[in-house]
Amino acid sequence: MMRLTSLGHAAVLIETGERRILVDPWLTQRLDRFWEHHPALPDGLLDILDGGVDHIVFSHHHFDHHHFPSLARILEDTEVDFDDSPHRAPETDCIFPVGPVPPRFTGSGLGHQAVAWTLRRLGFERLTPVTPGSTVHLGDTVLHTFVSDVTFPEMSILVESGDASVMLCGDAILHESTVRHFARPDAPRIDVAFVPAHSMSPPGVLTERRPLADTEAMRARAVANFDRYVTTLNATVTIPSSFGWKISGDGETDYSWCNRTIFPLTPYQALGRLRELGRGGLLWGPGQVLEVAGGTAELHNGPHAPKGYDFEAVYAEVTLDEATAVPPFTPERDRCGHQTRSAEDLLADLMERLVGTDFWYRAIDSGATHTISLYLDSGTTDSYLLDPVTGRIVHLGPGPARRHLTQDTGYTEIAADTLQAMLDSELLYGSAYGLWASNSNLLSAVFHQPLHYTRHVDQMLGRPAHG
Repeated sequence: MMRLTSLGHAAVLIETGERRILVDPWLTQRLDRFWEHHPALPDGLLDILDGGVDHIVFSHHHFDHHHFPSLARILEDTEVDFDDSPHRAPETDCIFPVGPVPPRFTGSGLGHQAVAWTLRRLGFERLTPVTPGSTVHLGDTVLHTFVSDVTFPEMSILVESGDASVMLCGDAILHESTVRHFARPDAPRIDVAFVPAHSMSPPGVLTERRPLADTEAMRARAVANFDRYVTTLNATVTIPSSFGWKISGDGETDYSWCNRTIFPLTPYQALGRLRELGRGGLLWGPGQVLEVAGGTAELHNGPHAPKGYDFEAVYAEVTLDEATAVPPFTPERDRCGHQTRSAEDLLADLMERLVGTDFWYRAIDSGATHTISLYLDSGTTDSYLLDPVTGRIVHLGPGPARRHLTQDTGYTEIAADTLQAMLDSELLYGSAYGLWASNSNLLSAVFHQPLHYTRHVDQMLGRPAHG
């Protein structure tokens, strides 16, 4: 028998009899300033990890799947200093995807080049990098990995142990090689498949604050992606998953509009789609336990009862609503932190970090410039022209960036205190929802740099930043 306990979102504890395998751990109620578990983690849920785990498997590097504060929490031991390797780290095997795609500084979610660095930084010593498509043997358990159709290392995982087989797809985009694999006559049988209800943010909503458009087409694409996954894997039971969060902000700002504008397909809607397709399916939440054996899968008593969630109500909070207005960017509201450095100092720091990025190389080739507006704590707004080729910063005058555009150039508008919070590694880029407006990837280029990632990790761990 294989026993699976939901720890919220994509985090799952798999117990096979011989091995305890933790997948994609995000184990805190809040991910950062903006995301939180939805539904919330029940009190005492993490006690199940007190005995430690044999293996930790990461499907990819994104912060909600490779959450280093959660990893540090797993290793907490009051009898050792953090400068020493916590006693559990040397015995825990960490499995994560690498290559074959080359590193990209501006890859979404940041940090994929630094997973091994992060794990070693935390004290883990047994690292098993895996090229998706490979097979890994863990005692009585076999992990078959499958490549995702993305531009960074990511994998879905088929876990086989005895007479149970479970496929965990995380956020992976279905790849043609996976389709071909499961079309073979000797394709493995899958008892349970955790299939992503792909909910991709509509273009421009969080970057340029565009109103929602063509929501039916967005829904249709999400349903088509889900249907193809379900048909390809042909599992006995399908669980729409990897969707266990909502945006709530830090309590000072209402972000409910985000939750109603960026998710075209919720797990509850996906469960309805399974019924339309005549497929077996169910939903589960944090603290619920699934036991898989002999081709069957059943919910059992765990920290949370089998019928302990009203999933219709849970996912109603994050259902796409075309009537929801996308508010315009307002720096008086859409900001965080406190400005203590001058605008010129912040921009000089930004320009220095821009050097060597993809954005910088493209600007050198094209000669492109960029206009940026900083909304200052004083209540004024100043715009500047950034020239990556010469490194010059030219003050254009007061007012938003778009007032100063004289050519087809990129623009960014951001509060100065937000920019300072990012530069000082107080705000992780990937979760900075709606805190600026831009038609360019200038900030992506800078804040997806591995150096920014390592600074952020060091700050979170309470050590001086490198450099």
